[in-house]
Amino acid sequence: MSLTRTLARGACVAVAGLGAQVALADSISPTSYSASIGVGGTATVAKTVTVTKEVTSSKLDIFFLADTTGSMGSAISSVKTNAASLLTTTAGYGDVQWAVGEYKDVGDTFVYRKNSAFTSSQAATTTGINAWGASGGGDTPEANLFGLKSAADDSGWRAGSAKIVVWFGDAPGHDPSSGVTEAAATAALNAKGIKVEAVNNGSGGGTGIGVGLDATGQAKRIADATGGGLFPSSGAGVADAIKAAIDAAVKNYTKVCLDTSETPAGLSAASSACITGVFDRTIDRDFNFTLEFTGVAAGDYSFNTYGTVDGGRVATEADRIRVTDTVPEPGSLALLGIAALAGLRVRRRAAA
Repeated sequence: MSLTRTLARGACVAVAGLGAQVALADSISPTSYSASIGVGGTATVAKTVTVTKEVTSSKLDIFFLADTTGSMGSAISSVKTNAASLLTTTAGYGDVQWAVGEYKDVGDTFVYRKNSAFTSSQAATTTGINAWGASGGGDTPEANLFGLKSAADDSGWRAGSAKIVVWFGDAPGHDPSSGVTEAAATAALNAKGIKVEAVNNGSGGGTGIGVGLDATGQAKRIADATGGGLFPSSGAGVADAIKAAIDAAVKNYTKVCLDTSETPAGLSAASSACITGVFDRTIDRDFNFTLEFTGVAAGDYSFNTYGTVDGGRVATEADRIRVTDTVPEPGSLALLGIAALAGLRVRRRAAA
Protein backbone atom coordinates (compact mmCIF):
# COMPACT_ATOMS: atom_id res chain seq x y z
CA MET A 1 0.00 0.00 0.00
CA SER A 2 1.39 3.43 -0.89
CA LEU A 3 2.08 5.76 1.99
CA THR A 4 1.77 8.80 -0.28
CA ARG A 5 -0.92 11.25 0.70
CA THR A 6 -1.86 14.25 -1.34
CA LEU A 7 -3.48 16.87 0.83
CA ALA A 8 -5.28 19.65 -0.98
CA ARG A 9 -5.03 23.10 0.43
CA GLY A 10 -7.44 23.32 3.32
CA ALA A 11 -7.18 19.63 4.39
CA CYS A 12 -5.53 19.30 7.78
CA VAL A 13 -4.93 23.03 7.57
CA ALA A 14 -5.80 25.82 9.94
CA VAL A 15 -6.06 29.09 8.03
CA ALA A 16 -6.34 32.41 9.77
CA GLY A 17 -7.56 35.65 8.31
CA LEU A 18 -8.30 34.50 4.77
CA GLY A 19 -11.30 35.86 2.96
CA ALA A 20 -12.48 37.79 -0.04
CA GLN A 21 -10.96 41.06 1.19
CA VAL A 22 -7.91 42.55 -0.53
CA ALA A 23 -4.68 41.65 1.26
CA LEU A 24 -2.98 44.50 3.09
CA ALA A 25 0.49 42.97 3.00
CA ASP A 26 2.36 40.18 1.32
CA SER A 27 1.04 36.83 2.50
CA ILE A 28 1.25 33.07 2.13
CA SER A 29 -1.67 30.68 2.19
CA PRO A 30 -2.34 28.48 3.93
CA THR A 31 -0.97 30.40 6.90
CA SER A 32 -0.59 27.17 8.85
CA TYR A 33 -0.45 23.53 7.86
CA SER A 34 -0.46 20.20 9.68
CA ALA A 35 -0.26 16.59 8.56
CA SER A 36 0.61 13.13 9.80
CA ILE A 37 2.67 10.80 7.61
CA GLY A 38 4.74 7.67 8.03
CA VAL A 39 8.45 7.24 7.56
CA GLY A 40 8.95 7.29 3.80
CA GLY A 41 5.48 8.76 3.27
CA THR A 42 4.78 12.12 1.73
CA ALA A 43 2.33 14.98 2.12
CA THR A 44 1.86 17.50 -0.67
CA VAL A 45 0.36 20.94 -0.16
CA ALA A 46 -0.44 23.74 -2.60
CA LYS A 47 0.81 27.15 -1.49
CA THR A 48 0.13 30.64 -2.79
CA VAL A 49 2.40 33.61 -2.13
CA THR A 50 0.54 36.88 -2.70
CA VAL A 51 2.70 39.94 -3.38
CA THR A 52 0.59 43.06 -2.94
CA LYS A 53 0.75 46.43 -4.64
CA GLU A 54 1.52 48.05 -1.29
CA VAL A 55 5.23 48.65 -0.70
CA THR A 56 6.01 46.24 2.12
CA SER A 57 9.17 44.61 3.36
CA SER A 58 9.27 42.60 6.55
CA LYS A 59 13.08 42.75 6.70
CA LEU A 60 15.30 45.04 4.62
CA ASP A 61 19.08 45.61 4.81
CA ILE A 62 20.49 48.68 3.01
CA PHE A 63 24.22 49.32 2.60
CA PHE A 64 25.20 52.85 1.51
CA LEU A 65 28.49 52.60 -0.42
CA ALA A 66 30.10 55.89 -1.50
CA ASP A 67 33.01 56.89 -3.67
CA THR A 68 34.64 59.52 -1.42
CA THR A 69 37.48 60.58 -3.69
CA GLY A 70 38.22 64.25 -4.33
CA SER A 71 35.66 64.92 -7.06
CA MET A 72 32.71 63.73 -4.96
CA GLY A 73 32.37 66.76 -2.65
CA SER A 74 28.98 68.07 -3.80
CA ALA A 75 27.43 64.60 -3.98
CA ILE A 76 28.58 63.75 -0.45
CA SER A 77 27.23 67.07 0.83
CA SER A 78 23.86 66.29 -0.76
CA VAL A 79 23.59 62.98 1.07
CA LYS A 80 24.72 64.46 4.39
CA THR A 81 22.18 67.29 4.13
CA ASN A 82 19.34 64.90 3.33
CA ALA A 83 20.37 61.97 5.52
CA ALA A 84 17.56 62.43 8.06
CA SER A 85 14.87 62.53 5.38
CA LEU A 86 16.44 59.62 3.51
CA LEU A 87 16.55 57.38 6.58
CA THR A 88 13.06 58.33 7.77
CA THR A 89 11.61 57.53 4.34
CA THR A 90 13.30 54.15 4.06
CA ALA A 91 12.44 53.24 7.65
CA GLY A 92 8.82 53.15 6.51
CA TYR A 93 9.50 50.00 4.48
CA GLY A 94 9.44 47.78 7.58
CA ASP A 95 12.18 46.19 9.67
CA VAL A 96 15.05 48.16 8.13
CA GLN A 97 18.74 48.21 9.00
CA TRP A 98 21.44 50.33 7.40
CA ALA A 99 25.21 50.16 7.10
CA VAL A 100 27.62 52.71 5.68
CA GLY A 101 30.92 52.29 3.83
CA GLU A 102 33.23 54.16 1.48
CA TYR A 103 36.04 53.47 -0.95
CA LYS A 104 38.86 55.52 -2.44
CA ASP A 105 41.79 54.03 -4.37
CA VAL A 106 45.11 52.28 -3.94
CA GLY A 107 47.66 54.75 -2.57
CA ASP A 108 45.11 56.73 -0.57
CA THR A 109 44.90 56.69 3.23
CA PHE A 110 42.65 53.66 2.90
CA VAL A 111 41.14 51.71 0.01
CA TYR A 112 37.89 50.77 1.76
CA ARG A 113 36.45 51.67 5.15
CA LYS A 114 33.23 50.72 6.94
CA ASN A 115 31.84 53.80 8.63
CA SER A 116 29.00 52.18 10.57
CA ALA A 117 27.87 48.58 11.02
CA PHE A 118 24.34 47.38 10.26
CA THR A 119 21.97 48.98 12.72
CA SER A 120 18.36 50.10 13.05
CA SER A 121 19.56 53.36 14.65
CA GLN A 122 19.14 56.35 12.37
CA ALA A 123 21.49 58.35 14.62
CA ALA A 124 24.31 55.80 14.27
CA THR A 125 23.77 55.62 10.50
CA THR A 126 23.85 59.40 10.22
CA THR A 127 27.14 59.42 12.14
CA GLY A 128 28.52 56.95 9.61
CA ILE A 129 27.41 59.11 6.66
CA ASN A 130 28.88 62.21 8.28
CA ALA A 131 32.27 60.46 8.43
CA TRP A 132 32.54 60.72 4.64
CA GLY A 133 34.96 63.30 3.28
CA ALA A 134 36.05 63.93 -0.31
CA SER A 135 39.80 63.37 -0.79
CA GLY A 136 42.31 61.29 -2.74
CA GLY A 137 41.82 59.31 -5.94
CA GLY A 138 44.87 60.11 -8.06
CA ASP A 139 43.64 58.74 -11.40
CA THR A 140 40.15 58.40 -12.86
CA PRO A 141 39.30 54.75 -12.01
CA GLU A 142 38.81 54.05 -8.31
CA ALA A 143 38.56 51.01 -6.01
CA ASN A 144 34.87 50.40 -6.84
CA LEU A 145 35.16 46.63 -7.18
CA PHE A 146 37.07 46.21 -3.93
CA GLY A 147 34.44 48.36 -2.20
CA LEU A 148 31.56 46.32 -3.61
CA LYS A 149 33.09 42.99 -2.61
CA SER A 150 33.91 44.34 0.86
CA ALA A 151 30.28 45.38 1.28
CA ALA A 152 29.08 41.97 0.05
CA ASP A 153 31.41 40.17 2.47
CA ASP A 154 30.15 42.17 5.45
CA SER A 155 29.01 39.88 8.26
CA GLY A 156 26.04 42.04 9.22
CA TRP A 157 23.63 41.00 6.45
CA ARG A 158 20.65 39.26 8.09
CA ALA A 159 19.29 35.90 7.06
CA GLY A 160 15.93 36.26 5.34
CA SER A 161 16.34 39.97 4.57
CA ALA A 162 15.96 41.72 1.23
CA LYS A 163 19.48 43.07 0.62
CA ILE A 164 20.40 46.25 -1.25
CA VAL A 165 23.69 48.04 -1.88
CA VAL A 166 23.11 51.66 -2.88
CA TRP A 167 26.36 52.52 -4.65
CA PHE A 168 27.16 56.01 -5.87
CA GLY A 169 30.18 57.53 -7.55
CA ASP A 170 31.39 59.41 -10.59
CA ALA A 171 34.08 57.14 -12.05
CA PRO A 172 34.41 53.48 -13.03
CA GLY A 173 36.61 51.07 -11.11
CA HIS A 174 39.98 49.52 -11.80
CA ASP A 175 39.59 45.90 -12.88
CA PRO A 176 41.06 44.28 -10.93
CA SER A 177 40.95 46.54 -7.88
CA SER A 178 43.22 45.38 -5.04
CA GLY A 179 42.97 41.91 -6.55
CA VAL A 180 39.17 41.98 -6.97
CA THR A 181 37.81 41.58 -10.49
CA GLU A 182 34.37 42.60 -11.73
CA ALA A 183 33.46 38.91 -11.97
CA ALA A 184 34.56 38.27 -8.37
CA ALA A 185 32.65 41.28 -7.02
CA THR A 186 29.51 40.30 -8.93
CA ALA A 187 29.76 36.70 -7.73
CA ALA A 188 30.12 37.81 -4.10
CA LEU A 189 27.04 40.02 -4.39
CA ASN A 190 24.95 37.31 -6.02
CA ALA A 191 26.07 34.73 -3.47
CA LYS A 192 24.42 36.85 -0.77
CA GLY A 193 21.38 37.74 -2.89
CA ILE A 194 22.31 41.44 -2.83
CA LYS A 195 20.68 43.78 -5.34
CA VAL A 196 22.90 46.69 -6.46
CA GLU A 197 21.27 50.02 -7.18
CA ALA A 198 23.93 52.19 -8.84
CA VAL A 199 23.60 55.99 -8.73
CA ASN A 200 25.70 57.59 -11.46
CA ASN A 201 26.94 60.99 -10.35
CA GLY A 202 28.32 61.46 -13.85
CA SER A 203 31.21 63.53 -15.06
CA GLY A 204 31.58 66.25 -17.65
CA GLY A 205 27.86 66.98 -17.35
CA GLY A 206 26.79 63.43 -18.19
CA THR A 207 24.77 61.23 -15.84
CA GLY A 208 23.44 58.36 -17.94
CA ILE A 209 24.61 55.06 -19.36
CA GLY A 210 28.20 55.07 -20.59
CA VAL A 211 29.44 58.09 -18.63
CA GLY A 212 30.74 58.78 -15.13
CA LEU A 213 30.32 55.76 -12.88
CA ASP A 214 29.24 53.77 -15.93
CA ALA A 215 31.91 55.10 -18.32
CA THR A 216 33.04 51.55 -19.14
CA GLY A 217 29.59 49.95 -18.80
CA GLN A 218 30.75 48.41 -15.53
CA ALA A 219 28.06 49.91 -13.29
CA LYS A 220 25.19 48.84 -15.53
CA ARG A 221 26.60 45.34 -15.92
CA ILE A 222 26.85 44.88 -12.15
CA ALA A 223 23.42 46.39 -11.52
CA ASP A 224 21.82 44.23 -14.20
CA ALA A 225 23.59 41.07 -13.01
CA THR A 226 22.25 41.53 -9.48
CA GLY A 227 18.71 42.54 -10.41
CA GLY A 228 19.20 46.24 -9.69
CA GLY A 229 19.29 49.36 -11.83
CA LEU A 230 21.34 52.38 -12.89
CA PHE A 231 20.04 55.80 -11.84
CA PRO A 232 21.27 59.11 -13.28
CA SER A 233 22.13 61.99 -10.99
CA SER A 234 24.56 64.84 -10.42
CA GLY A 235 25.81 66.86 -7.49
CA ALA A 236 23.00 68.08 -5.25
CA GLY A 237 20.53 65.64 -6.80
CA VAL A 238 22.29 62.51 -5.52
CA ALA A 239 20.12 62.19 -2.40
CA ASP A 240 16.93 62.22 -4.50
CA ALA A 241 18.40 59.61 -6.84
CA ILE A 242 19.25 57.39 -3.86
CA LYS A 243 15.65 57.62 -2.63
CA ALA A 244 14.41 56.71 -6.10
CA ALA A 245 16.84 53.78 -6.29
CA ILE A 246 15.68 52.31 -2.96
CA ASP A 247 12.03 52.84 -3.87
CA ALA A 248 12.57 51.01 -7.16
CA ALA A 249 14.36 48.17 -5.38
CA VAL A 250 11.35 47.60 -3.15
CA LYS A 251 8.62 48.18 -5.76
CA ASN A 252 10.19 46.06 -8.51
CA TYR A 253 11.09 42.41 -8.10
CA THR A 254 12.21 39.47 -10.21
CA LYS A 255 11.99 36.30 -8.10
CA VAL A 256 9.37 34.79 -5.77
CA CYS A 257 10.20 31.55 -3.95
CA LEU A 258 9.42 29.29 -1.02
CA ASP A 259 12.10 29.21 1.66
CA THR A 260 12.17 25.75 3.28
CA SER A 261 15.56 26.16 4.95
CA GLU A 262 14.11 25.62 8.44
CA THR A 263 12.72 22.16 7.61
CA PRO A 264 14.13 19.86 10.35
CA ALA A 265 16.34 16.85 9.69
CA GLY A 266 13.48 14.42 10.35
CA LEU A 267 11.81 15.64 7.18
CA SER A 268 12.80 16.53 3.66
CA ALA A 269 11.07 19.23 1.64
CA ALA A 270 10.90 19.59 -2.15
CA SER A 271 9.40 22.77 -3.58
CA SER A 272 8.47 23.67 -7.12
CA ALA A 273 10.92 26.09 -8.71
CA CYS A 274 11.12 29.80 -7.96
CA ILE A 275 9.02 31.96 -10.26
CA THR A 276 11.10 34.56 -12.07
CA GLY A 277 10.21 37.47 -14.31
CA VAL A 278 9.93 41.25 -14.36
CA PHE A 279 7.27 42.25 -11.82
CA ASP A 280 6.24 45.43 -10.04
CA ARG A 281 3.87 46.41 -7.27
CA THR A 282 1.29 48.15 -9.43
CA ILE A 283 -1.13 45.25 -8.80
CA ASP A 284 -1.53 42.32 -6.41
CA ARG A 285 -0.01 39.14 -7.84
CA ASP A 286 -0.46 35.48 -6.83
CA PHE A 287 2.38 32.97 -7.23
CA ASN A 288 1.47 29.31 -6.88
CA PHE A 289 3.76 26.56 -5.65
CA THR A 290 3.66 22.91 -4.66
CA LEU A 291 5.58 21.70 -1.62
CA GLU A 292 6.08 18.04 -0.76
CA PHE A 293 7.23 16.85 2.67
CA THR A 294 8.72 13.36 3.05
CA GLY A 295 9.05 11.62 6.42
CA VAL A 296 12.66 10.69 7.22
CA ALA A 297 12.56 9.90 10.95
CA ALA A 298 9.71 9.54 13.43
CA GLY A 299 8.92 12.63 15.47
CA ASP A 300 6.75 15.70 15.89
CA TYR A 301 8.14 18.66 13.97
CA SER A 302 7.20 22.34 14.24
CA PHE A 303 8.87 24.82 11.90
CA ASN A 304 8.23 27.66 9.46
CA THR A 305 8.05 27.90 5.69
CA TYR A 306 8.47 31.37 4.19
CA GLY A 307 7.40 33.18 1.06
CA THR A 308 10.27 35.28 -0.27
CA VAL A 309 10.55 38.16 -2.71
CA ASP A 310 14.04 38.69 -4.14
CA GLY A 311 15.44 36.70 -1.23
CA GLY A 312 13.66 38.62 1.51
CA ARG A 313 11.14 36.79 3.68
CA VAL A 314 7.79 38.54 3.34
CA ALA A 315 5.31 35.97 4.75
CA THR A 316 5.41 33.08 7.21
CA GLU A 317 3.55 29.79 7.37
CA ALA A 318 3.61 27.67 10.55
CA ASP A 319 4.04 23.97 9.70
CA ARG A 320 3.41 21.04 12.07
CA ILE A 321 4.25 17.59 10.71
CA ARG A 322 4.04 14.33 12.66
CA VAL A 323 6.06 11.43 11.27
CA THR A 324 5.01 8.04 12.63
CA ASP A 325 7.15 4.92 12.59
CA THR A 326 4.96 2.56 10.56
CA VAL A 327 7.67 0.03 9.65
CA PRO A 328 7.37 -3.15 11.87
CA GLU A 329 10.29 -3.99 14.14
CA PRO A 330 12.34 -7.12 13.22
CA GLY A 331 10.78 -9.07 16.12
CA SER A 332 7.33 -8.19 14.88
CA LEU A 333 8.21 -9.38 11.39
CA ALA A 334 9.30 -12.75 12.83
CA LEU A 335 6.03 -13.10 14.71
CA LEU A 336 4.09 -12.22 11.59
CA GLY A 337 6.01 -14.90 9.69
CA ILE A 338 5.27 -17.57 12.34
CA ALA A 339 1.59 -16.64 12.30
CA ALA A 340 1.49 -16.89 8.53
CA LEU A 341 3.07 -20.36 8.57
CA ALA A 342 0.66 -21.54 11.28
CA GLY A 343 -2.26 -20.34 9.19
CA LEU A 344 -0.90 -22.16 6.18
CA ARG A 345 -0.63 -25.43 8.14
CA VAL A 346 -4.20 -25.10 9.41
CA ARG A 347 -5.46 -24.63 5.88
CA ARG A 348 -3.53 -27.64 4.66
CA ARG A 349 -4.96 -29.86 7.43
CA ALA A 350 -8.47 -28.65 6.67
CA ALA A 351 -7.95 -29.44 3.01
CA ALA A 352 -6.71 -32.95 3.83
